[in-house]
Amino acid sequence: MALLNNTLAQEIIALVRQRYRELGNALGEQPTLENSHQLDNQSTLQSDLKLLIGVANGEYHREDTMVLQVEQALTRLLGLLLGNVLHSYTTYPDGFWQTDTGILVSRVRWWISVDDLITISNAAALAFGENTQANRMRIARAIENGLLEWVPDPATFNPQQNKRVLRPQVERLRDLSRLPE
Repeated sequence: MALLNNTLAQEIIALVRQRYRELGNALGEQPTLENSHQLDNQSTLQSDLKLLIGVANGEYHREDTMVLQVEQALTRLLGLLLGNVLHSYTTYPDGFWQTDTGILVSRVRWWISVDDLITISNAAALAFGENTQANRMRIARAIENGLLEWVPDPATFNPQQNKRVLRPQVERLRDLSRLPE
């Protein structure tokens, strides 16, 4: 398992900083980044990245309070990386899970939700009462439509079989009867 380090944190901060500049330019403002390197060590993003990288590297034990703290840090990071002004769902770009950032997100999601991640087959059975090809396709469409979040299983190398979804999301959609036909 390759260990992630502060270089990844600096790359992510650079991406967020570039987006900050783009938004400032679009608004006709010039965002100032004076003393930005001093701010990095004190920023919420830097603290979140340090925590997430530590989790991805196996430096923390799962405890309820730590799981909540890590979940909040991951939510903030993904909001920065994938968020938009319409607050609508955005999908992960092609190849995201093969990047260092994707590996970080995947490892952290597994650490947080290890007991709640289920296979597409299990999700089909849970949502529709049986695991059939048609029901698995309905789950796949729910993923494509952004109704279900998925994470790759690092232990399964076949990309057609490594998707895992969150059980609570499947249950919520089942109860709301919002899964696509």
